[in-house]
Amino acid sequence: MWHIEGLLHLRACVESIQRNSLRCAYFVEWDNKLEKAVPLKSSTRQYRAFQSFAVFCTLIIQPIFFLRCYQIAKWSSDMVPPLSYYSAVTGTILLVMVLPYLWFFAKDANVLKFITFLYQIIKLDKQFHDLLPIIVITKKPRNHLGNLTNLGNLLTLTINYTSPAIITLISFSENAPVYGFIIYALSVAISGVVVFRFWNNILLKKDVSFQKTIQIYKQLKLMTILVQEIGHNLVSMCLHHAYCVIISTMAMYHFILQFTKGNQVSVLVTLPTVLTFLLATGFEMLAICEIAKATTASKEILRKLLTNHENDKYRRRVVRSLLPNSISLEFVDSVDTIRNGIGMVYFLRYADRVQSYTSTWLLATKHNQ
Repeated sequence: MWHIEGLLHLRACVESIQRNSLRCAYFVEWDNKLEKAVPLKSSTRQYRAFQSFAVFCTLIIQPIFFLRCYQIAKWSSDMVPPLSYYSAVTGTILLVMVLPYLWFFAKDANVLKFITFLYQIIKLDKQFHDLLPIIVITKKPRNHLGNLTNLGNLLTLTINYTSPAIITLISFSENAPVYGFIIYALSVAISGVVVFRFWNNILLKKDVSFQKTIQIYKQLKLMTILVQEIGHNLVSMCLHHAYCVIISTMAMYHFILQFTKGNQVSVLVTLPTVLTFLLATGFEMLAICEIAKATTASKEILRKLLTNHENDKYRRRVVRSLLPNSISLEFVDSVDTIRNGIGMVYFLRYADRVQSYTSTWLLATKHNQ
């Protein structure tokens, strides 16, 4: 269950942050006695180094990357080596995505808030198991949890182990605009989505008493509020759609471009672009599809409760006072989103925009040639 696997993910992320910063600049550490992550004190050398790194990235590295991209945009394509182009563009995108995380964790109060929220989500999952000890989890819910866990494993594996190698290439290559490194931060969204989806399925498929169903349903509502608050504080989480569309469009464009007339197929281009596209799409699936499925299950729970207790005036009134639970990682929610939650149409918009922008870019490139 996630209150067990989630802690394993958390410990791996904590150790990865320390390892990737050469144990010189980080904001959280793992307490072996307490078996939990604890924030560093603001007076520690490592946390001050992390704050200095955040300032350095903002005031020094970010302008250099933007300046390099501006130079590349002004130069002709023949003057810019492909590796220099990809290094500058990829580094700029990564830096823009990571900076809000650096700003957030540079405040010691935010670190404590983040860890508290994360452990509250894990604690809720354990409470739900204790609340329903006689529930036997069948194969289908286990498969749902397994699929979400595998997707989370893929994302955390990429962040913890694959990305540092890519960033090292970007940072220390002679084609890079600046030498440095980018630290990755934890994400509370994966834990929230996993717990939200899993327990909605349990409430929908199992015969749980009315009181316990309402209790768990309302606690899940509180959990969605926690996840959304952290998402808004981290900023980048709420810009996931824009980031994924841009990254996927660039990856798809350069993947297709090498198969056009006059270009050669390169493994150094094919593998990174395919991997980048799959990761961006996988993140959108986690941020939209899984949340949309959980929201649909939440609606089914309310419909099931209303059908089963339509003759009880009090219970019917309680059910009608509830809205579908949903996690919205967006800055602005429409009235329909507030009432009905996130739908699969959001993922269709992602796919449509990537296809449309890629086609337009390819046509513009062909026209210019």
